[in-house]
Amino acid sequence: MSDEIGLFHRWVDDHRDEIIEALQGVLRIPSKKEDAVGPNAPYGKPIREALDYTLSLSERLGFRVKDVDGHAGHAEFGEGPEMVAALGHLDVVPEGDRWQHPPFGAQIDYGYIYSRGASDDKGPTYAALFGAKALMESGLPLKRRVRIIFGCDEESGFGCVHHYWETAKEERPVLAFTPDCSFPMIYAEKGIANLHLEKRVERTEGGPRVASMAGGRRPNMVPDFAEARIEGEPGALLNAVAALQKHWDRNVSFEADGTGIRVSAVGKSAHGANPTAGDNAAARLARALLDVDLPADREWLAWIPASVDPSGRGLGIAGEDEVAGPLTNNLGVMEMDGATVKLTYNIRYPVTWKIDDLLGRLEPVIEKAGWTLADYHDSPSLHVPLDKEPALTLLRVYQLETGDTESKPWTMGGGTYARATPNAVCFGAGFPNGSDGPAHEPDERISIDNLLRATKIYAHALYELANKELTRDA
Repeated sequence: MSDEIGLFHRWVDDHRDEIIEALQGVLRIPSKKEDAVGPNAPYGKPIREALDYTLSLSERLGFRVKDVDGHAGHAEFGEGPEMVAALGHLDVVPEGDRWQHPPFGAQIDYGYIYSRGASDDKGPTYAALFGAKALMESGLPLKRRVRIIFGCDEESGFGCVHHYWETAKEERPVLAFTPDCSFPMIYAEKGIANLHLEKRVERTEGGPRVASMAGGRRPNMVPDFAEARIEGEPGALLNAVAALQKHWDRNVSFEADGTGIRVSAVGKSAHGANPTAGDNAAARLARALLDVDLPADREWLAWIPASVDPSGRGLGIAGEDEVAGPLTNNLGVMEMDGATVKLTYNIRYPVTWKIDDLLGRLEPVIEKAGWTLADYHDSPSLHVPLDKEPALTLLRVYQLETGDTESKPWTMGGGTYARATPNAVCFGAGFPNGSDGPAHEPDERISIDNLLRATKIYAHALYELANKELTRDA
């Protein structure tokens, strides 16, 4: 171990309890996106609280801090005309159900901290922050300033970094990484598109009919709960109850009252980039309702289970490339108000595709089925050459710190700030074959040992990036 690395490691070891306690504090803030509450809280009060907590902590640690209109903030130290950065996020997806630990309790159990945001992405973000603090305390000379950026809208559209770079015109780093994936690093991220489909429903008198239906919290989560209400004449409702009593799926339940039937389905949440790890409650509910005689609703109900194939085959968009593999499809949000059905699909498409390649496959299929593409949001793919910076330096740092030369950089369907930041890749904080996470699922967690290991790696990485000699094409 070099003298420089030893300085970082000793500081982290000596401040172990401080790092853990600081992380637990921010994990206990339920920083899910809400409606804006003033100009400096564009994503709601809890996210504002998480940013305030983090900036206050950073200032106490000795950083220069800046609040960028509540969209983001940063902590910085050092001098020089150039800057290197690590970008993490403080917002989280909703907790969902079926937790064994309090979802915002930051409870420690057998060496793990359990909380929504523990691994995605508050834990890794704080590892980067305290890595920068370890570097600051080392007193080693640096050619560039070091900045840790805290985004507040990563899970819901990247509005935070768009504001940070484009509206606020904040300085862009010469080299950067985001601690929002796994080691050794991610060099390619699939394109991400949210497709919003709509269909009008013809209503008939009498029924029975679906009066309303909803499921899913975010496009990038597999729905773990869905619910519908059936209404109609008494005789028709009795027939519907009889059909539901015979339904095979024990994860579907129903309750009848004087005017209708409430039908519920339970699934399992997972990250939208990995839909096979979840169990789509919207599809379960639609399959159950297809066992009921609902003539006016049968066509659109049948579309739902047919369209949730993770490959995208049901939407006509299946495909793959050699860089990042096959497309994935997640039906993340379903809404029906009695007159219009709205479905939102979260698609992770191949790196070599453009959005027009995706839409060109989709549109003939949905047009034939009577659906309309009401809107879409696209985040193009990222592909960083491994023979360029910062990939070269970061891979070398990981190998020096861990001795792991077997694990190779890989690709993923998730999207990170690297795709919105120049000269950046995703670097940690999960370790190969590790047990942290799983992101967007119940009982999300981070190993305390891995948290501290990542903190040491980030101190080393920021040191190397801050002193890296760059050529024109780096």
